[in-house]
Amino acid sequence: MPYMFTTSSYPTDLREEAVEAYFKMLKEMPFDKSLGKETIKVAVTTTPKGVKTLSIMSVKEGKLTEALLWDYRRMSYFQLIKGFEFKIRVWTNIVEALDSINRSLPSQ
Repeated sequence: MPYMFTTSSYPTDLREEAVEAYFKMLKEMPFDKSLGKETIKVAVTTTPKGVKTLSIMSVKEGKLTEALLWDYRRMSYFQLIKGFEFKIRVWTNIVEALDSINRSLPSQ
């Protein structure tokens, strides 16, 4: 089961725009449980440069492409906010990573 990490950042003075976009996105595109599980719905921190967020989704087997497209559509709610940036990264678990090189975990 791969993990999809979505990170974003935006200037602190635009937080109201970001919150409104977030509420609109939640209303119009709630989490799709058919794609996976919200491992971390949203974690938020601040830095001297602004606000950073992190979401992690555990993607169901065979749903990665669909989950990526769905997440990109969700992030489009924020793209008109000046200074808003985001990145979506896919991470595999160790079993999947080893399987990609025809290896497996040693027996314990």
